[in-house]
Amino acid sequence: MTRTAAKATRSSSAAPPTGPRDFVQVAIAYAREATADRKGKKFGKWIRLAAARFLRDLKTAKGRGAPFKFDPWWANDVCLFAEQLPHVEGVWDTPTIVLHPSHVFFLVNLFGFRKPDGTRRFTTALFAVARKNAKSTLAAIILLYCLCCEGEVGPQAITAATTGQQARIVFNVAKRMVEKTPDLREAFNLEPFANAIAAYANGGTAKPINAKASTQDGLNPSMVSLDEVHAHKTHDLLNVLKSAAGARKNPLFLYTTTEGYESPGPWPEQRRFAEQLLEQAVEAEHYLALIYAVDDADHDFDAKCWIKANPLADVNPILLKEIAKEAVEAKAMPGRHAEFKIKRLNRRAAAANSWIDIPRWNQCGGVVDLEALRTVPCFAALDLASTKDMTALRLVWRVDEKWVTWGRYWVPRDAVAQRTERGTVPYAAWVGSGNVVQTDGDVTDYRVIEDDILALRERFNIVGIAYDAWNASDLVNRLVEHELPMVQFIQGTKSYHPAMQELERAYTSGALNHGDDPVLRWNAANVVARKDANNNTAPDKRRSADKIDGLVALLMAIGATLAQPAPAAKSVYDRRDLLMV
Repeated sequence: MTRTAAKATRSSSAAPPTGPRDFVQVAIAYAREATADRKGKKFGKWIRLAAARFLRDLKTAKGRGAPFKFDPWWANDVCLFAEQLPHVEGVWDTPTIVLHPSHVFFLVNLFGFRKPDGTRRFTTALFAVARKNAKSTLAAIILLYCLCCEGEVGPQAITAATTGQQARIVFNVAKRMVEKTPDLREAFNLEPFANAIAAYANGGTAKPINAKASTQDGLNPSMVSLDEVHAHKTHDLLNVLKSAAGARKNPLFLYTTTEGYESPGPWPEQRRFAEQLLEQAVEAEHYLALIYAVDDADHDFDAKCWIKANPLADVNPILLKEIAKEAVEAKAMPGRHAEFKIKRLNRRAAAANSWIDIPRWNQCGGVVDLEALRTVPCFAALDLASTKDMTALRLVWRVDEKWVTWGRYWVPRDAVAQRTERGTVPYAAWVGSGNVVQTDGDVTDYRVIEDDILALRERFNIVGIAYDAWNASDLVNRLVEHELPMVQFIQGTKSYHPAMQELERAYTSGALNHGDDPVLRWNAANVVARKDANNNTAPDKRRSADKIDGLVALLMAIGATLAQPAPAAKSVYDRRDLLMV
């Protein structure tokens, strides 16, 4: 193997490596094809959104002062490295790997975007796809590249899974690639062993581990490949590995998975976060997500849509034949249907749909001029949903038939640390940007909230603060003692329904200004609605994907505003300029 991979001392002005094709252009063409597929005939929703993000990011990277740049050298190099590796499973037309455009797209994204210091922009990456689409091969390529080519001192590449057998799948693919490629072993002084790959040139190792997190002390991973993340029932292993990687300058956590049955582990969080990221409901410059799945509107047994979850189907007719056989069985045997849906369509068996259309929600941003609103009457609402996570306050104004809202959030320090460690919600970033107030300890400090609300009373013309009596605490009683206008809000469908109708009308018509609040956007993306027997709606906290406190507070504030009696119509005789005789 000719060493084309990056050296630790590489110059930023180095020319792109020469190869059989320009992989950057392959990725760009793939992204353009996906974004042009507006009817979703070949590409599912999440890939179309990922492609749009890639094209946006390429433009952003060219701007002065951009938070990241795009380096074609790195993008081409990793792909050229991959195509010098051998196939180790199945029968193929070529002895070495020929990357599918979907894999090129992922690799160019992952390694092409660089931070100002030259390290990778993305430190977390998700590749979710139906089974038999070479995700283990892709993970093995990335593992070997990170082990050999990224200039880490003593890199430690880990393949991790719930069981030792599962963890060895990616490891064994990488090991066989090393065993079958003498030039690779020579170029990087690699030595494969039964349970490890040693990289003597840089002091690195690669090895598999299982989910017994308590036994993983002493790890210092620079790259983690977490296979079939849907199967993890707890966050334990991920938490241990995240903590262990804290000393690394440029770590990479790679999640590869096919869908699974719903579980309390990290996968529902990771999936939801990735979806919100692609919908631009949250911002996370460090996180890359590709999700190949059929769309919600697609029928399970419509063969034309299967390629959305199986990108390799356009070059592998055998794959389509296998799926077709399993579809026949799934149709005839209901017990096989769920497995078919999960493994072949990458579709979860039961999914809750968000109430808010995030792309339309995003169109309602803008600057909220708080100084101009100081004297305008407003209602507020306080959601005291939890003592160990988020408390939210929202203010709403009616200005020229438009709803304007602004808010505050309080989160205890321990919750910020826990969420940040999981890497699914950017609590720490929100604290740093001032969007969230961090309180000391492991529970919310209501004294801080009390002081902040009293300060807001002096700043704004608050005519009422809605609260839920069921969740009331000493805080509400103290606010009453301070003579704040507390208004009880009954949290049922009858109370919520008018507010939900009004908010839906407002954001879909553009009659809402939420100031591009990232926390509120995240809350909005999590909301699932429930209906009663009379078709009245309310937010469902138990079925919602994650925290919704800010959106609940917004609905309460709107509901309290709507509950106020309309001002009486003025008589013609009240006109000051009317001449009385």
